[in-house]
This record gives sequence, C-alpha cells and structure tokens, in this order.
Amino acid sequence: MITYPPIDLAHLRAMTDCTGLLQHAVHSVPNRRLGYTTDDNARALIVATQQYEKSNSPEDLKLAIKYLSFIHYAHTSQGRFRNEMNFQRDFLDEQGTEDCYGRAMWACGYAASSKLPENVRIVARKLFVDSIGTAADLNSPRARAYTILGMYHFLRGCQDEIGIADKIDALADTLVAGYQHYSEGNWRWFEPYLTYGNSILALGMFMASQVTGKPKHRRIVEDVLGFLTDTLFVEGRLEVIGNDGWYVRGGKRAWFDQQSIDAGYAVLLYAYLYKFTQEKHFLELAHIANQWFFGANRVGLWVYDPESKGCYDAIAPWGLNLNQGAEACVAYLLAQQIMQSILMDES
Repeated sequence: MITYPPIDLAHLRAMTDCTGLLQHAVHSVPNRRLGYTTDDNARALIVATQQYEKSNSPEDLKLAIKYLSFIHYAHTSQGRFRNEMNFQRDFLDEQGTEDCYGRAMWACGYAASSKLPENVRIVARKLFVDSIGTAADLNSPRARAYTILGMYHFLRGCQDEIGIADKIDALADTLVAGYQHYSEGNWRWFEPYLTYGNSILALGMFMASQVTGKPKHRRIVEDVLGFLTDTLFVEGRLEVIGNDGWYVRGGKRAWFDQQSIDAGYAVLLYAYLYKFTQEKHFLELAHIANQWFFGANRVGLWVYDPESKGCYDAIAPWGLNLNQGAEACVAYLLAQQIMQSILMDES
C-alpha cells in the first residue's frame, strides 16, 4: 500500500505572521523583505480550510481566517484584487493580475461552500459574489480556469441565484475558442505554448464539462488530457515543463527549472479525475505525479523537506533550488491533502 508522510503545516505556520503568508524564504527562513501576495494567501486559504474541515482545530481556523482577511483587504471596489504587498503592509499595485483574480475566486468559492463557521463563510461568499461580474472580462486562460474552479466549488454549497452555471458555460466556451484556434496536428492545447499552470487549464475545462455536460466540452477535455498526459509523463515519471524556456509549439521543451507548484497542480488534476471517474489509470498517474516530491523526478532528489515540513521551490540542473517559499509549500500541501483523502476513502 502506498503511503505518504503525515500532513504537517509547520512550515506554512512559520511562513505566516499576523498579516498573512509571506511570499519567499531564504532556505527555510521567511524572507520578510519581499512581503506578501494575494496569490499565495488565496491558495493557503484552501489549504487551511481543508485542514480545518478535517481537524476542527481552532488553530487551523485561525489560519483560514487570517488568509481570508488578507484577501478581503486586497479586494477593490471594482471587483478585483490587489496582489503584491510589502512588509510594511502597503500594496504595490492598484490592481493585481488576472491570474491573481482567478486564484482569489478559486479560494473564495471553495471557502464559501466549506465547513468553516457560517460567520466566516459569509465573508468568502460576499467577496465571491461582489467579484463575479468581472469574470466575463478575463483574457487569461489560466484566470478563466481558476475562476471556473471557484465557481464549481461555490455551486457545491451555495444556491445559484446569480447564474453561476451559465457563467461556467461562457468561460468554458472561451477556453474552447483558444483550443480551436491553437490546436494543430499533434498539438492539442489552448495556447501555442506550454508554460506554467498547465494542469489547471485542463482541470478547469474538466470541471466545466461536469457542470455543462456539453459533448463539445467533453471532447476537448479528452483531447487535451491525452496531449498533456503524453507530454508530462516521460519514462515513468512526472516531467513538468521547466520555466527556463518553457515549451513553444514546434520548439524544444525546457527540462529545468521545474517548479513545485506545477507538480502540485498535476497531482490535483489527476486526483480529481480519479475522484470523478473512478478510472484507476488516473489514480496511478496521480501517484506518479505525487512521487515527484519524493525523489521520482529528473534529479532524483526529495523536493519535500521532512525537517522543515516545507518544500523546495524547484529542481534545477545542479539539483534543488534550496529556497522554500510559500508557493512551493502550498503546492505540496494541496497535493498531499487530496492524495491522503483518496487513501482514506479507500482504506
């Protein structure tokens, strides 16, 4: 039977202060000079919420509230979110990226339908509802996919009084348009390149297809999953696209620097596929992807640090990027949470 280290939020707690989750670390020590982002606090809200749903611990609830409070402070009257904050708590942008918006919507949608106390859920719900009107203006495929995930989770526990299902359908059609425009020959994808967060694009399209039930959505899910799976799994291990050059259609792929966040997202994709379909090959792929953190990667080294309970940022030609930032930490934890939930369900 496959087992993984117990989930331990020690490094996440070490990276979190009274304001929120710090963005970067020097090795395993929080780097206060580089401040915070809504991106990281949004993903951390999902981690803390899932942990609270399992533990019912006041400490886990405090974490979730802290991250939600950060997102609330980042919210603007235009229904968007600021992203970058310095250590003095001053935002450095008037409006964050579209990806930042999508990640915040994913987190708020999840929290709104979670088992957090009602007086916490209502804040997440209001942030989500107050921001949903700008979803139609998104241009980034990843932002659309993140937002679809938030909408999907919102529908799990909230009444659809604002046409969420129709909005999912509309966002899915924008992904379809990208797929139809850029797919060519063996290249079956939403863009003319594979960069970061590729698994989130596929997961967003899959979740949308579960809501819409449209044959065209399901066909595209099948196509992109086949393409992405063939690309990501090489010689029996996960090989996420390296950010040292990415992978442009017709060009050579970059094998380094592979980011922990992309490995975590790959685990999420195949684990969710298994949860929905119960097809064993998806579970096998989820386990292979998760083993990336435990040495089954291009450099043969553990990316998870059992001492700090954190995760190294990336793998590089010389070995590991030894910094253990927030993004890598939450990516690892999101992956372990879904894998251990599957193991518990099947035990």
